[in-house]
Amino acid sequence: RWDAVRLIGRGGFGEVHEVRTDTGVTCAAKTLRLPVQLGDELPSRSTELSRARETCADCGIPTSSGSCTSLGRSPPQSLCSWSCWTAEAWRGLSTTTPLDELTIREFSQQICRALLYLHSRQPPVIHRDINCSNIIVRADNTRIKLIDFGLSIKLEQSVSHISASTQSPKGTLNFMAPELLGAGESDSVQYSRESDIWAFGCSVFQMTSGARPFSKCSNPWAVPELLKKSGAPALPDGRSAELRDFYSRCTAKDRRRRRSAQELLGHEFLTGGKLKTRLLSSLFGAGN
Repeated sequence: RWDAVRLIGRGGFGEVHEVRTDTGVTCAAKTLRLPVQLGDELPSRSTELSRARETCADCGIPTSSGSCTSLGRSPPQSLCSWSCWTAEAWRGLSTTTPLDELTIREFSQQICRALLYLHSRQPPVIHRDINCSNIIVRADNTRIKLIDFGLSIKLEQSVSHISASTQSPKGTLNFMAPELLGAGESDSVQYSRESDIWAFGCSVFQMTSGARPFSKCSNPWAVPELLKKSGAPALPDGRSAELRDFYSRCTAKDRRRRRSAQELLGHEFLTGGKLKTRLLSSLFGAGN
């Protein structure tokens, strides 16, 4: 049994509260919203809830407040469901202050390992809502976790880009890949490993700049046109060539040019190496 202490966040499916159990454990519980009235909303909401439960079950995510397990049998430590957010002190990564490159490197390594685990499963799991609001950081800045799998899906075929296609994109607009908004090489909504990598790149942008991509755009619905015209926004001045190249590998407008999580883990920015001269040209190709 547990009692709600305070509201932490609210999303499309429900709310997350800080709760305290009858044994004195403090954790976070995500509660799915049930239909509140009879009528047309009832079957559609019930269908959404059933789909959310199935997704959590398929990905190995617990849906009961009493469970506290991560994805799969041996996932990376940087992966968890909401119910794993226990007694340790964590905060959201939705920072408005730019982070130093060493911290960005450490956080990016952990996120890449989490993505590699998800994308390597059979069939692959696509998160579909990677952004800094869905990344939490331990108080001492030593560990991060990728959370909230409410929109995650499984690709039925490991090489398919269209098996997860839907009529309308889902996720956080500022972190959506061009192909999800009709600004890529296809007009259809196509979720893939590469769309997760783009969203991760946008998270790197926020860690680097302290702001979401296109945060200064007064009309958020103009983002697809901005993506089509210019691609991903440029990183602030003063960042290393390695970080700029790493970012460009995540946010290539043509998704076929984006690097996989495995390839990113070997990038010079994460390994501490230096870019070769012949690679420096890629610094000018983030929007290509």
